[in-house]
Order: sequence, then C-alpha cells, then structure tokens
Amino acid sequence: MLASMPTQPSPVTAQRARPAGGAMARALLALGVMFFPLGITLPVMETTRLWVFRDSYSLLGAVGKLLEAGEWRLGLLVALFSIGAPLAKMIMVATLHARPAGAEGGWLARWVERLGKWSLTDVLVVALLIVIWSGGAMVTVVSQPGLWFFTLSAVCLMLASGLIVRDLTPAARA
Repeated sequence: MLASMPTQPSPVTAQRARPAGGAMARALLALGVMFFPLGITLPVMETTRLWVFRDSYSLLGAVGKLLEAGEWRLGLLVALFSIGAPLAKMIMVATLHARPAGAEGGWLARWVERLGKWSLTDVLVVALLIVIWSGGAMVTVVSQPGLWFFTLSAVCLMLASGLIVRDLTPAARA
C-alpha cells in the first residue's frame, strides 16, 4: 500500500541539487587540474642548433631563466599569464562547481568567463614560436609533451567552466 503512494521530495533532498555542470564538468575539471602541473614542468619545446646542440624548455624553466637574466617584467608577465591565470581559473571553476545547479554565479562566474578568453593564449604563442623557429636550417624546434599537457589542461578547463557557468546563469534556468 505504501509503494503506490506518490512521494514528494523532502526539503532536504530538494536543496541537495547536483553541482553546477554535473559529472562531465567534474571530470573535465579533474583532468584539467591533473594535466596543468605536467604542462608547466615538462618541456614545451626542444631546440636543436647546428644539428648537435639541444635545449629543452618548460614554462617554469623559461620563467626562471627570464628572472635569472634580469628580465623581471617579461618573466613576471609570462608567469602571470602562463601559471597565475590558469591557477586562478582552476580555483574559481572548482568553487563555482561546488554550487548547486541553478544557483547564481555572480561576480565569480563573470571572472571565469573573462579568464576564459586567455585560456589558449600561451599555447598559441608557443605554437607560433615553434613555427617561426622551425623555418631556419640552423635551428629546428619540436613540440614536446609539456605543450600537449598544457593545451589539454586549457581545453578541459575551458569546457568545464562553460558547462558550470551555463548552469549558473539565469537564462539556463528559464
């Protein structure tokens, strides 16, 4: 007899809605967080000069070399956009994901959207450098795994933030 009665969700379960973006956003966020350290520590590109001398460069290593060489402004700028902005975006996206779907995203969602415009800037710059440097006979440049991990991290975070922000906008609830 009890099985035939319709059940109404209790106020407690009604308040426990799924997180913004759902399971797909959570998986993409986790992948983005896992790929990011690999992307900044593994070599992004390798140069070969005169067919003998090889050098590998990671994003963290490049920032360190710039700071050692006294190029503080350029080093800090690269660190800000290559390391700081993605880290800030990861923290903001994780914070937004913890909110229930249909909640208000507010200023945090707007900042995630603003940072999203810079997501692939570094990848584009490194890819352009590889293309430019590969044109000469004396120097060849080859992409390395760090570039791919950095790109995957940026794409995963971009997709996760899109899913999460979509669930937190008023238009998505209408």
